[in-house]
Amino acid sequence: MKKINIEFDFRDHRYNAIIRVSQKGGRREFHITVLNWELERLLYGNEVISEADGSIQANLLLENKEQAELKLVIAAGLSRHLKIPCFVGDQCVSSDPPKEGWEGLHPIPRHTPIHSHGLADGRP
Repeated sequence: MKKINIEFDFRDHRYNAIIRVSQKGGRREFHITVLNWELERLLYGNEVISEADGSIQANLLLENKEQAELKLVIAAGLSRHLKIPCFVGDQCVSSDPPKEGWEGLHPIPRHTPIHSHGLADGRP
């Protein structure tokens, strides 16, 4: 079984993940193990990324936004390592991993916190 070591940034910290590669039904599956207890627990139950038609399929569960964000960042790192595009559903997220502004690259709605004086960036 092949293993891939991926470094990724999540919430201003750098982490590592070991990804075990297996063959299933003529396609590859990537089983993620995050080398951080809290992030491994966050990803638990949704730790598989698959390859289909020459691209990474992130397989996000949108019910858990924090988990989806983590998995997207890892999938993007895997995409960069394998040099193949990464998709969320039918949407191509990136052929390179997102860095700044990744929120606009996938369908998870992102909200700016609203303070009593307006938006967080100071706008009314």
